[in-house]
Amino acid sequence: MNAAFLALTGFFCFTLMDVSIKALLHQGYPLVQVTFFNCLFAVLALLVWVYPNFRRLVMKRPSIHLLRAVTVVIADLLAFYSFGEIALAEAYTLILTMPLFIVLFGFLLRLEVIGPGQLLATLVGFAGVVIVLAPGFGVLHVAMLAALTGAAVESMGFLLITRHRSQETTESFAVSGISLLVVLTGVITLFNYQPMSAQAMAISLGGGICYALATAFVVSAFHRGSAALVSSMQYSQLIWGMLLAWLIWSEEPALRAMLGGLIIVFTGLWLLRKRDSTGAGNQS
Repeated sequence: MNAAFLALTGFFCFTLMDVSIKALLHQGYPLVQVTFFNCLFAVLALLVWVYPNFRRLVMKRPSIHLLRAVTVVIADLLAFYSFGEIALAEAYTLILTMPLFIVLFGFLLRLEVIGPGQLLATLVGFAGVVIVLAPGFGVLHVAMLAALTGAAVESMGFLLITRHRSQETTESFAVSGISLLVVLTGVITLFNYQPMSAQAMAISLGGGICYALATAFVVSAFHRGSAALVSSMQYSQLIWGMLLAWLIWSEEPALRAMLGGLIIVFTGLWLLRKRDSTGAGNQS
């Protein structure tokens, strides 16, 4: 399946998961507990995806998986925290700098061969993100720094996948990352559990399933395409986010948001066309 299509589908599922996280945090449930149940359901769903080929979970280099899992723990907790503290749109603006970090780190670490056109398109895409949500940056909030740091950490995790995708399986990367998060948050939740309503548990279940689908799709996309191309598809979350906000809360995007969204879409399409014209992508 095409890497760009897999990435687009995965990031749509991530948006659905983010909405569920924000909804639960707004209901007053603790961040760690919300994260635990979300990731627990995600792991269970991923195991269904793997069944019956559990041998695909065998790790050839456990140290790489541990390092990747650490990035997942840090990035997810920082992102989820930002969802509960600031507007989802503001959090997305900073989290969506991840593609830019991937291009930067990939170039500095010589993991990706990035042409001037690809670099410029990524920068233009980031400018589109700023245009969409710039009015929200009146006051610096610690949650904004959390979202930005999470984006940088997550980009390193995805580069680890592209670096070692020939030695490790898609399934092993998908399950190992979330599993560490389940263990760590589960221990804390065990001693600080707050009873959840049936509705909240259903929301958590849906979010976990979306997390599993998103992880499977995006990790598979990184196994099939270059990091710069796949990461550019994350910009689509702005479109999904604005659409869901309108459907759920009747929020209508401002003209600036629509203009920035168009810039983001066109830069993503240009990167896709660039990748198609150069074959499998530029990777070292």
